[in-house]
Amino acid sequence: MGDSRRVFFALWPDAVTAARIDQAGKQLHALCGGRQVRRNMLHMTLLFLGNIPAERIDDLRQAAARVAGTAFTVRLDRWACWRHKQLAWAGCSEPPLHLLTLVGQLAERLAEEGLPLELRDFLAHVTLLRKSRSVPLPEFEPFNWTIDDFVLVESKLSPQGSHYSIIGRWPLTPDPD
Repeated sequence: MGDSRRVFFALWPDAVTAARIDQAGKQLHALCGGRQVRRNMLHMTLLFLGNIPAERIDDLRQAAARVAGTAFTVRLDRWACWRHKQLAWAGCSEPPLHLLTLVGQLAERLAEEGLPLELRDFLAHVTLLRKSRSVPLPEFEPFNWTIDDFVLVESKLSPQGSHYSIIGRWPLTPDPD
């Protein structure tokens, strides 16, 4: 087998939303410690694929191009800590139907291409801290994140941590409502 690439599909925030998510990360860091995820790395993973042969990347792009998703808004309204993973995150209590549909369509299109999927329940969240403590958390100040596209991201591991590069982007159809 040749070269492989570590990839995942995600929602990637615009600069204003990334700054707001980053601010939530700073607030959480003051409570939980740990290592804050850098602003330019913040995202919501839709599907993690892991190591994929480099020659299959075009198959991923073709599968994503067949997704007929609709733009939507995610309301980030809670945060939590996963003690066992030493992670702290912000997420939404009620994922919008368009988000769940997007994840489902992506999974279907990838399965049609015969691509392997990690089978796990989808939890709409953005990781804010790694190696953090689990502590009681105050109320989260909710805010909205407008989603009008999704991306394919390559993750390169190094001694300094992961580095992400967007290697594909697909628009979502504006919501007629």
